[in-house]
Amino acid sequence: MGKKHLIIGCGTAALSAIRKIREVNSSDEVSLVTMETHAPYSPAALPYLISRRIRRTDLFVTDERYFDRMRCSLRRGTQVIQIVPDRKEVIYQDQSCDRYDSLLIASGSEPIRLEIDGLDKVGFIGFHTMDDCERLLKLLVNKNEIAVYGGGLVALEIAAALIEGGYRVHIIVRSYIARQYLGKRASGIVEGIFRTHGCKIHSGTEVGAVGKKKGKIEIALTSGETIAADLFVVSTGVRPRTFFLENSGIKINRGIEVDRRMRTNISGVYAAGDVAEAPDFFNNQHGVNPIAPNALQQGRIAGANMVGEELQDSGWISMNLFKFFGHSAFSIGPPPDGSSQVFCDEHESDQCHKELIFSDKRLIGARFLDIDIDPGVIRYLIENKVDVERYKELLFEKPKGISRWLMLESERR
Repeated sequence: MGKKHLIIGCGTAALSAIRKIREVNSSDEVSLVTMETHAPYSPAALPYLISRRIRRTDLFVTDERYFDRMRCSLRRGTQVIQIVPDRKEVIYQDQSCDRYDSLLIASGSEPIRLEIDGLDKVGFIGFHTMDDCERLLKLLVNKNEIAVYGGGLVALEIAAALIEGGYRVHIIVRSYIARQYLGKRASGIVEGIFRTHGCKIHSGTEVGAVGKKKGKIEIALTSGETIAADLFVVSTGVRPRTFFLENSGIKINRGIEVDRRMRTNISGVYAAGDVAEAPDFFNNQHGVNPIAPNALQQGRIAGANMVGEELQDSGWISMNLFKFFGHSAFSIGPPPDGSSQVFCDEHESDQCHKELIFSDKRLIGARFLDIDIDPGVIRYLIENKVDVERYKELLFEKPKGISRWLMLESERR
């Protein structure tokens, strides 16, 4: 008799796990349950719906018959409220339950809730799901001025989409934009690009309180400044969605702690994607890395191990690609520290940025803004620990050509 594999979630990690399970095993029962009412879609593409670059139908990553072809069931609009590993049961909000032989938790992330005076009264907007996006699109009708709170890539993508849609946009950021990804110099260039497109950026400040005045949302900043806007969008980060795991015995730090096979501390229970806290590539330190390539890889590893194929992940690497107003920014790996060797642009007048971070003979990180490179090749050099000692300066001078050559040489060897 075959086993039953139950997957909580229907995002990148979950779909990747299904594909791997079916690649290895064609007969076991596979079921997915998701709180979403929509068919699986790409959250990363949601801002493009605001800027009208794409249609709603372009968001979906599977067709109607996908789950039939994969021979698995999908239960939508269903909230998990409890997991009981001792009985191998998952309990839903309607008090129904499911049994499993192996369980993959790929429940994703949720927005971090801010404690701001007056926030609940003004009808602020989060931006994390298809429902959030559709709500925002409805509220944008007959609106002109939008305030976006947050300086991460999602906040910047929302702001850029709104600007492309013809809205006047304020960005409020507690330090400076894209701080975790690009560093101060490249961030300053990005800020300048946003300003040339009419965006007002309020850096080094926080939202102290919000209220309504004369039909506008009044946003009081800790800097003493006040902004009046028609809508207030909050995008200040996410955290793993783990609220249903209380008293389950599953170990949670920031996310669900897993090993390199995506196993939790409970036998038969796995986690992958935004919800998982897994070992990193460089130091074997556990952390959360909520990006799509990471979810894709972790889902594949989890799916393989759920059906008995022993696969291990090499560890996550932070990586981000941001395209805006015809510009492109890419970052990978950790920021420089005292032990790193850094090659970096020194020309403050340039409107591009190039930075390579080395540890001993290997490339461990890079930051590029409007530089012609192949992100996949840069990642290859890092993941495969290619010896670049003799070519550091050449790699910095000609990153695209030399990185490709180094990859080909590595493959030949």
